[in-house]
Amino acid sequence: MRMTHYFGASALLAVPALLLTTFLGLSGRLESHVLAGLVTAILVVGVHTLVILFMLVTGRVLREGMRTRELSKEFLVELNDFFARRKAYPVALFGALSIVAAGVLGQAGPALGFSPTVHMLAGCAAVVLNLWAFTLEAQALRANQVLLDRAASELDAIDRELAARGATPDYDTPPDAGRVARTALIVAFSVWLPYLYWALVVWRGAFAKVSLHPWIELSAGALVVGLLARRKSRAAARS
Repeated sequence: MRMTHYFGASALLAVPALLLTTFLGLSGRLESHVLAGLVTAILVVGVHTLVILFMLVTGRVLREGMRTRELSKEFLVELNDFFARRKAYPVALFGALSIVAAGVLGQAGPALGFSPTVHMLAGCAAVVLNLWAFTLEAQALRANQVLLDRAASELDAIDRELAARGATPDYDTPPDAGRVARTALIVAFSVWLPYLYWALVVWRGAFAKVSLHPWIELSAGALVVGLLARRKSRAAARS
């Protein structure tokens, strides 16, 4: 399956969830609205995150293709032009932020002095923005897939040429320890975001009602990986 298929399936779940959450809120079914809103926010943010990660990974894959094999640099130029012309990346980011902002205004808005009307307007704006974002993201993913297919065809041609010459490409390049350390440390702090969302938004500051598990184990594991990778990076730099 391709990314467009995963995105399509996720968006088909997210769109009805957005509309159902809006309907429940406008009809006054607040308890169901809160539950549906939480599920919808997680789903919508997940869809946008999937798109953003895929865009970033695409660039990384093409750079690795140019580094390990003689993949034409025109693909990276086209990818940069793709990001410059397409609005999917910023729209995905704002779509995720809008749905989170609507949820925060719904839960913490009254305590901050905002009327329910502000939450309603923010929620409706988030629905419109996300429906528009899904359309742009689908178009961008299709265009990006065409670029990836062309790069894959060229890489296959390079592999066939190497095989005909009896050469074997080196796929076993070890990962950069410094990059692994930075990524692990980012993960160690990022895993606390769902915990903070539950504690601050869902339970309105009642931290005792939110379990520290599995966030503390995930954070500790990432910290260990980050520290080990950082030690390896420093040892390599000294040598």
